[in-house]
Amino acid sequence: MGLLVGSLGLLRTPHASFPLSNPLSSSVLTSQRKAARTRSLLPTCRANGESHADAVVTPPRRALLLAGISTLPFLTLGAMAADVVLVQDTQDVKKPYDQDAVITDKQDDIKPEIQHLQDSALQDSSQEPNQFEQANLQSAPANSSISFQSGVGIIGSGVLGALYATSQKEKTATKSTLESLKSKLNEKEAAMSLMMENFEKILQREKEENKKQAIKFKEDETSLLNQLASTSLTKAALLQDLQNERKLVEELRAQISQLESSITRIAAEKNILEAKFKEKVDNVDVLQDRAVLLGSEINDKEKKIESLKVSLSENESECKKLSSNFEQLKNELALANSTIQQLKEELLGTKAELNSKISLIDSLNEKIQSLSSEKDNCVQRIEDIMKDYDDLKISSDRRAAHDAELLSKKEDQIRDIEEKLELATAEGSDNNAIIAELRKEKDDLKALLEREASTAKILKDELQSTQEALGASKFEASNLSKDLDEARGSYEKLMTEVSKIQDDFSETKKMLAGSLEGAKSNAKLLSVELISHKAVLKKTKEELDITSKELKNAVADHENLKKELVETYKRLEAAMHEVNEEKKVVSSLNRELDVLGNQMETDGEARRALEADLYEATKSLDEMNESALLLSKEVESSNSRNNSLEAEKEMLLKSVTEQKKVAKEAQENIEDAQNLIMRLGGEKENLEKRAKKFGEELASAKGEILRLRRQISVGKESVDELQPKSNEVAAGAPFSVRKTASRRRKRRNA
Repeated sequence: MGLLVGSLGLLRTPHASFPLSNPLSSSVLTSQRKAARTRSLLPTCRANGESHADAVVTPPRRALLLAGISTLPFLTLGAMAADVVLVQDTQDVKKPYDQDAVITDKQDDIKPEIQHLQDSALQDSSQEPNQFEQANLQSAPANSSISFQSGVGIIGSGVLGALYATSQKEKTATKSTLESLKSKLNEKEAAMSLMMENFEKILQREKEENKKQAIKFKEDETSLLNQLASTSLTKAALLQDLQNERKLVEELRAQISQLESSITRIAAEKNILEAKFKEKVDNVDVLQDRAVLLGSEINDKEKKIESLKVSLSENESECKKLSSNFEQLKNELALANSTIQQLKEELLGTKAELNSKISLIDSLNEKIQSLSSEKDNCVQRIEDIMKDYDDLKISSDRRAAHDAELLSKKEDQIRDIEEKLELATAEGSDNNAIIAELRKEKDDLKALLEREASTAKILKDELQSTQEALGASKFEASNLSKDLDEARGSYEKLMTEVSKIQDDFSETKKMLAGSLEGAKSNAKLLSVELISHKAVLKKTKEELDITSKELKNAVADHENLKKELVETYKRLEAAMHEVNEEKKVVSSLNRELDVLGNQMETDGEARRALEADLYEATKSLDEMNESALLLSKEVESSNSRNNSLEAEKEMLLKSVTEQKKVAKEAQENIEDAQNLIMRLGGEKENLEKRAKKFGEELASAKGEILRLRRQISVGKESVDELQPKSNEVAAGAPFSVRKTASRRRKRRNA
């Protein structure tokens, strides 16, 4: 029974190992068998010891064992034949089984059967060497005692019949199992064919997807190339714009240098103008000091005018006295006329007496004749006196009228002088207000000048020098106030200096006007150029914005491509992982995998080319970004330069406007000072002329008063002389009185 079990185990082993026709599984089984044999040495030795004891006790079992050992070569031949059949079957079934190994879902159904067969094969293999070893150990003592070969042959011939029948039964059973396994294998082959078709479809789909991806990659390459071409064009355009902007920047730098040179010229002119302005301010201060001196002179002249007013009031009082004296003289003349009329009446009375006394007259004719010569002389004297009297009367009337006219004129002149004095006082107050305003303006100008920190110290020094000059000028003014002639000479010199200053100021004004016009024209040109540059910069900014948008879009596309490439990388890595697993699991698909590997290599080369193109595109994009950054930096620098130029322009305009204002204020102050000086000079001349006129009029009035007094005194003396002579004539020569009376009547009638 043990031999049958061993033979069955040996016959079962090829059937059990039939599904494991894979070289890997066979190698595993051989290694497991070797391990099982090595592991079963100790129990076999123990079993040999026990069997040896049993052999000593039971000799009939030896015969059976020897018969079984003799049948072993035949059994091994059957096992070898079964192995050959199984090998042929496995060679026929190898490919679909390998294909079935690819499909992991079907492996789950086959793995438990394979595991069961492997376990049974291991058990049989572990039992088989034990039996052989037992047989060898039992045969060792048999060889020592008896040669069993002959007996074994005889016994084996008897046993072979039974064993052959059993082996045939087992063969039929194995054939049935093989047929069942073949049917199963056919079913599995059909399933595997279906799976292969599905797998081929999947591979075709993957190939189509790979082709589509390759087409997409090519399209992406073309789009990237187009983008690179567009970026290169934009780069060329940007480079041209950069060159143009650099040219513009160079032009702006040239203009900036021109502006700096003009600014330096303007600064030099400004310094010259400031120096001239300081000189003119000093001149204005000197003029103000002289105006103060003139004000003091005006005050002195006002005092003189007041003294003249006092003298005029005195002259008026004297004129009043003269008028009173003149009225007294008129009254005296009236009394004299009344006395003359009385005398005429007395003469009429005396005529009657003369008629009565003709005799006496005849007697006295001789005396009259003697006295006639004297009378003629006296008459001539009287006529001369009368003529003188008439002339004096006429002249006195004329002089009285003239004096009245002169008095009225003088009163009018006095009124005019009073009005003019009031106007002069008002003008003096106005001049004081103007001087106060000028002082305020001077203070404002000083405040403005003190605001300039750079020139504050110099101005302080100049102010100190001007104060010292003012002290010296005040001292000189005190000296000049003593001598008006020197003041007039200095005034004329001042007028000449003022005229020179006016000429210089007009020349400087013309120069400033020319420089201002040039600066305005330059500013206009610069403004026009700045506007054009701003327009160009706006255009460049717009173009840069467009290019930046395009670059952003390109970067977005690049990022999308990167994402797609990452996804493709992931897919490729997954595919490579799957391919590696399939390489490990599937050996039959090596050729197809090689083809796929070649395709993957081509895809990898294409991918590398794409990566190189993408790397170049990224480099070009980085260069474009750097160029765009440089452009933006240059634009920012140009904007900052433009802003600085605009700020400098505004500062220049402010400084020019301030200089204009300061020049205008200085000009106005100088003009006001000149006008004040002219007015004061004119008023001074008018006052001097008026003082001269008043002095001349006073001198003429005094002379006339003295003449009138002399004439009045002469008239009084002549009247005093006429009265006694007339009395003498009335007493001694009545006839001559008639002649004189008739002559007087004729004169009166005439």
